[in-house]
Amino acid sequence: MALSGADGGLARLPWQESLWARIGPNRGVHHHAWLLRGPEGIGKGQFARALAAAWLCQRPAQDGSACGQCDACGWFVAGNHPDFRRLTSAARLQQEGEEALADSEGEPAGERKAASQQITIEQVRALGQFFSLTTHRAGLRVLLIEPAEALNTAAANALLKTLEEPPAGTRFLLVSSQARRLAPTLVSRCLPVTVPVPPPLEALAWLRSQGVAPAEQVLAQAAGRPLRALALAGSGEIAERSQFLKVLADPDFDPHALAEKAARESLGAWTEWMQTWCHDLMLARQGAAPRFHPDQASALGRLAARLDPGRLLDWELRLRAARYESRQPVNARLFCDELLMRYGDLFR
Repeated sequence: MALSGADGGLARLPWQESLWARIGPNRGVHHHAWLLRGPEGIGKGQFARALAAAWLCQRPAQDGSACGQCDACGWFVAGNHPDFRRLTSAARLQQEGEEALADSEGEPAGERKAASQQITIEQVRALGQFFSLTTHRAGLRVLLIEPAEALNTAAANALLKTLEEPPAGTRFLLVSSQARRLAPTLVSRCLPVTVPVPPPLEALAWLRSQGVAPAEQVLAQAAGRPLRALALAGSGEIAERSQFLKVLADPDFDPHALAEKAARESLGAWTEWMQTWCHDLMLARQGAAPRFHPDQASALGRLAARLDPGRLLDWELRLRAARYESRQPVNARLFCDELLMRYGDLFR
């Protein structure tokens, strides 16, 4: 499900107005490199693009926003502004559908090479000409890097040299959902900006304006992150997740049969569902309301009453490690089987 009223990145999301009022272009906040950090799915990238567009705009509005009418804004929306570059991973581009990898054309989907999750040193070096050319109409140039944590070590070191001696009139926007993974030397060259999670009522109002229903359930499953909720609503994942949780609500399920099905799906999504279920079980064990699955409060309370807190904590720690493992090459069938058997053992 796409954002309705998409405008090429000129506009901000409703809950970002207070942040804009604090650090927008007309607030006198000057730095050559900005690090926008916060959870995934709250609109950091959209805020970064709105900021970049405003810096490049020829006739900015009174609040510093891009006007949307000048040549620069037209180029930005069309994706061909000569003084703007976006640096991201091949996997991110593939996911967004912006680019088909040249070596995958004509190949069956199952035989395509996995796109790189990293931003490489070759990509950073390729920016040399962008930095060396004179800017259009003697204005600014902007480099947007998202997600910044995708920079591999060599790429981060190469970028660090540019950040230490930035070309005149150049601004860098680094966007990160996992800022702790960034090299301290890289972070130290940036102005840190924390992009907040929107208040629930504001997030719900926006989701409803995008046609999401039931907005409350989807937002809860997305941990209050509205763009993540929008993606969930349009992916069919909600229905798959509900079916999976119905099985977990019955601890007498057959772990081997479920593992066989789970192994055919996204391990990353499947492991996340397990983590959120475990989190809500821990809350229910303490008599608190569930965070991710309020519609399953009764089942969670019934199950939590049967659990030993120590064993539940051990399972939660195992799931943390599993979340990382799910992004590595693993035997999916054995991986799912082991976690599900551990879950079933909690009730025996």
